[in-house]
Amino acid sequence: MENYLNENFGSVKPKNSSEEALQRWRRLYGIVKNPKRSFPFTANLAKRSEAEAIRRSNQVSFLLKGSLNLKFLITSTLTDWLKLK
Repeated sequence: MENYLNENFGSVKPKNSSEEALQRWRRLYGIVKNPKRSFPFTANLAKRSEAEAIRRSNQVSFLLKGSLNLKFLITSTLTDWLKLK
């Protein structure tokens, strides 16, 4: 059994495993009596993809806000400089 697991699931690391590897691991051990007891510390794959989507949308909005703030700073300093002349 241990050889089978090492051959087929040796790529499953405790941290930062790919979603495909985690899905294969869960499919293998999917038939258990109480799955919450069997996988108490494994990542929730649905929540992981949801969090990644939120993270991506936050990065896009942050970049947009940052570029707008930069444009505002450039135009405001330019108008202030022109007023001083």
